[in-house]
Amino acid sequence: MRIRIPKLSKYSLLFFFVIVFIFLEVLIISPTVLEKPTDEHLEYEKIQAMAQSKKKDSVEQKMSGIHLVENSETEKGWELFANEASGTSDSQWVLKKVKVQFFSKDNSSFTVTGDVGEIDGASRDMIVRGNVITTSSNGYSFKTDSLRYDSKLKQMSSSDSVEMKGPPDQKGTGIKLTGLGLLVLVDQNKMNILNNVEAHKVIDKKNFDLKSSTAEFSNRNHEALFSGNVKMNLGPSYVEAPKAFFKYSQQTKLLQTIVLNKGVKLAENDKRATCDELEIDLVEDKMTLRGQPRVQQGSDEIRGQEIVFLDGGKKVKINQVNIKGKPPK
Repeated sequence: MRIRIPKLSKYSLLFFFVIVFIFLEVLIISPTVLEKPTDEHLEYEKIQAMAQSKKKDSVEQKMSGIHLVENSETEKGWELFANEASGTSDSQWVLKKVKVQFFSKDNSSFTVTGDVGEIDGASRDMIVRGNVITTSSNGYSFKTDSLRYDSKLKQMSSSDSVEMKGPPDQKGTGIKLTGLGLLVLVDQNKMNILNNVEAHKVIDKKNFDLKSSTAEFSNRNHEALFSGNVKMNLGPSYVEAPKAFFKYSQQTKLLQTIVLNKGVKLAENDKRATCDELEIDLVEDKMTLRGQPRVQQGSDEIRGQEIVFLDGGKKVKINQVNIKGKPPK
């Protein structure tokens, strides 16, 4: 028995092949159209959108005549000036010819100038480089190659060599000092030289030289503290002590007294002395030894509760004297 298949017309065959071709093209060329979008595809689109947004926000900008101010609700932070600035809103800004004034809680301040500065747009941390000068509002000046500012700690620091000039007084220039490493505590109004301190000044026509491990200065007054193996020359007098404290007159800005303590050794011409505390009064030209003072000159020795050298050591005043041999001249 034969089964007869109907004969297709040429138009029917043509229509059949067109349908098959379209179906295959969809499967082979664009299979994702037939698939339901996955979470991975959506996440990728989100990442691309974020990247494009970040790229737009990070376009480099250049400006001139910069003036920035940072204030909190309770206090003024800093004020910055620069000739030029370039950078992005979410990254580092590079500044040229920068000047920044940092304010402490009692309205005293520190001013920093330098050739180039960088500021982080997020943290507000800064670094200033090239001919950096840090000046306190009471007249201390510190020169370093670079200086960093930590916004959270409100402190400035440098590991470079330091040149310091003290405030001038009625008799001329202030004390000059060199050292290594600088730390400025803005809120505490303190300036610290961290290592290898060497200072020089002429006091009443006498050369004054000092060496110590560290030095600390105040922005509230002109007091200074030298610590760690202090060695000091003042005219013919040579002194060694762990600490030396400098007190200044608020009116004349002149250095008035130097107090050394924690175990003092004094040498002057042929005299030798030891005590717990030595006070040098530069105004009255006298030295007072306290705390088990002992003075030796050759085989002679003086001990007392307090020993005072007057008129540059020409006269001696002793409280509760204990003399062995002749009194030192």
